[in-house]
Amino acid sequence: MKPEFISISRFAIIATMAGGLSVTGTVRAQQDTAIGTNPHLRAKSAPTPPSGTVTVKLSQKDVSFIQKAAGGGQQEVENGKMAEKQGKSADVKRIGARMVADHTKANKELTELANRKGVTFDTRGVRAQNIGAADFDRQYLKLLEVNHKNDISEFQKEAKSGDDRDVKAWAAKSLPTLQEHLAMVEAAMRTVK
Repeated sequence: MKPEFISISRFAIIATMAGGLSVTGTVRAQQDTAIGTNPHLRAKSAPTPPSGTVTVKLSQKDVSFIQKAAGGGQQEVENGKMAEKQGKSADVKRIGARMVADHTKANKELTELANRKGVTFDTRGVRAQNIGAADFDRQYLKLLEVNHKNDISEFQKEAKSGDDRDVKAWAAKSLPTLQEHLAMVEAAMRTVK
């Protein structure tokens, strides 16, 4: 009788251990189902960036620059359209058309850059400024002069000390066009009455 008792005891111990392992394994498998703590689930649930792009977190300084540049660029487009219609001199109409063309192109580039960097802005609400009909040409040129001097300063600052290399490169690339605009405006201011 003793040998049977030992065999049954061993069998019972083995069965108990196997059952315990089974329960332990089940409990462990059920414990870590949160996406935040389970790397396998986190990897599967994380949104994947569009092919070949990686979103990089920009500094607040770079985000502010992008948003301000987008708003200012759209303002130049809207004011330029108004100058094309309301300008009295050929110079002002030509400069207005140039502002529309150049700033539309720059805005498109900036939008593409911002999208790659995960920065959003909405310029749909931007309207032409109220420049007034009386002495429109001189007022428009003066506004362009002030805006472009400020823009050049901001773009130089970003190109020199921005945090993101792509944003810095875009600012540096845009500077010659802004400087050319300022030179055109200053030349027109000498001739427009």
